[in-house]
Amino acid sequence: MPSSPPVVSIAACADTIGARAAGHLDHLWRWAMRSQGGVADADWFRLISGEPHPLGNLAILAWDDHEAAIAAVTPLLSIAQPSAVICLHGASEHLAAVLAARGFQPHGAMPAMAVDIARLAVTPLPHGDMFERIATPAAFGEWTDVLATGYELPRGLSRMLSPEALGADPADDARIQFFAIRRGGRIVATSMMFIDDGLAGLYCVATLPEARGQGLGAHVTAEPLRRAQALGYRVGVLQSSDAGHPVYRRLGFQDVGAVPLFVRMPGG
Repeated sequence: MPSSPPVVSIAACADTIGARAAGHLDHLWRWAMRSQGGVADADWFRLISGEPHPLGNLAILAWDDHEAAIAAVTPLLSIAQPSAVICLHGASEHLAAVLAARGFQPHGAMPAMAVDIARLAVTPLPHGDMFERIATPAAFGEWTDVLATGYELPRGLSRMLSPEALGADPADDARIQFFAIRRGGRIVATSMMFIDDGLAGLYCVATLPEARGQGLGAHVTAEPLRRAQALGYRVGVLQSSDAGHPVYRRLGFQDVGAVPLFVRMPGG
């Protein structure tokens, strides 16, 4: 179990919650990719997986520092696959210009969001659907397949974020945990919880297209956080997609920051 004491509330860390919610993403990538090709520096993290998706070849910048940015992104310039830069603490005009000169164009900003877990909205499941924690190898591949389909990721990249690659410690207080919703025996929605820096972070929230609009994404987000609450955690965080943002707002999450994203498409 992580050693950082749980954050007691958003209000208790109002001055830092935005940075911590954004930084949680960096902590996950550093931890999950430590044996999958990730390269870490004090000021940046870089992954080159060769997968044909920007998130498979990315740099995460801890600070708005153009020299660190150049060091982080230069190896990305020689690959044929799309790549991305995530700026945890914003991107000044100068940093944006440095990235643009290397082919990285602005691609919006991911809302960094947080919730006091005790204030989460109720999330009923449709009759017959079952929420479960993924803990046995028999389900690992199916979980990966649903994440790949629901999030429109290459399967190889989804695998790097899955129990196939990271394992599934069955302990109640395991640092990383995987969850799913089953319908008729098959997985139709996924999520991952990563506990770090006193916060419970939600990632890999995906629902198959035919199961969307039925509350599954909300439940597969909220229920892991309720389990974290039973362990003493009080605040959940995530970085939202545009599609997920209204869902998370209805659950009780609030915007606490924004994480700029830049994308490079070779030949574009």
